[in-house]
Amino acid sequence: MVPGGIVQQRPPKLILFKMELHLKLHSSLCCSGFRHKNMTKTFGIWFLLIVFLQGCKQKPLGDLSVISVPREANDAIPLSIIGSVEQEIQLETKEDAFLRFIFDVKSYRDRVFVSDGRKISIFDLNGNYVQNLGNHGDGPGEFRSVSSMDIDEATGKIYVSAGYKLMVYDSAFQLIDERKLDYRLNFLKVIEGKLWIVSEEIAVKLGDGGIANQTNIYRLDKDYENPDTVPFRAINMDQERVGGYPFRHWISDLDGENFMFMPVLTPENLLRDTLYRIEGNTIKPAVRFQFERPQSLDENDYQTLLLYNIVNSKSYYLLEYDQDWKRFMFLYDKKAQKGYNLSEGLIDQAGDAVFLRPLDLNQDLFYYIKKVEFEDKSIEEQNPLIGIVKLK
Repeated sequence: MVPGGIVQQRPPKLILFKMELHLKLHSSLCCSGFRHKNMTKTFGIWFLLIVFLQGCKQKPLGDLSVISVPREANDAIPLSIIGSVEQEIQLETKEDAFLRFIFDVKSYRDRVFVSDGRKISIFDLNGNYVQNLGNHGDGPGEFRSVSSMDIDEATGKIYVSAGYKLMVYDSAFQLIDERKLDYRLNFLKVIEGKLWIVSEEIAVKLGDGGIANQTNIYRLDKDYENPDTVPFRAINMDQERVGGYPFRHWISDLDGENFMFMPVLTPENLLRDTLYRIEGNTIKPAVRFQFERPQSLDENDYQTLLLYNIVNSKSYYLLEYDQDWKRFMFLYDKKAQKGYNLSEGLIDQAGDAVFLRPLDLNQDLFYYIKKVEFEDKSIEEQNPLIGIVKLK
């Protein structure tokens, strides 16, 4: 079991609960959301024709832009060609702040907040350990896992989601509010002072006797109540199954526009490949990423092409995906209209592959995580190093 996830499909990448069941899948929002086994010959012919006509470059399809993702990886590309390392922070190793994994990083003023799925550790910009946020446990004011975290830049409030529990801390790291909500808090984001929550409800019973996984966006008021609900997606199933991934970068808040991508990691022989724009209570397709490598299922009904994240920054799109159990990063330069398909990421000055994750999308700021070598093999492994990168 990996913190923040479900059950591994193939360790250590994808996490899946499997209950010996199969899906009949349909999405109310996915542009290509038809079932692979039951689609008619006519529908299949039209689909293939559309794919053929879209070509290999970025092309509009009505209001929908289409960007091609090649099957093969580019040669290794130095990070210095794409961006510059603004800072490297070696996180101090202490017993209370030993990080087995790093699933999320936030920066606010002179502090760095790091979640490993169990706790949130706070460091200064030199990597010195300051304290942990909150308390570990099951009682009031405590949590055992972290699904997501975010910081309100205007007020300094820190929001933490743990299952159905919302924890709110002030800028001095003191707990000021705690709420038990009626829905799971899979992901949260502060946008213009309002808290947005993405919740996935599993195996919701339908009127016809079927079940569905349903995803909603909840926008809470200042009292964290009376949510404004935006339905995002529903996937009909004949049996229960759920997939998850601990690195969650689902909402991109960019210059007053909001974009969302949330993966579907339950087995289905199609690829959900579209980034959506959120306009009020409406979800609209914004960009489709057309993979040359088609989706397929292996002998165990696992997807062989797994798209985990689509991140939209000021100048780039960044995709994280697995192809035949190998990790890729697709980085698309919007200005140059050029894509880089990179196996395991960019190459840093030490010759290591580093994978970029979002930090400040309006500033094209990203971070990477690097393990460091043992200095003393008689003690535990050191905490990782965090590199801050500004893309060109």
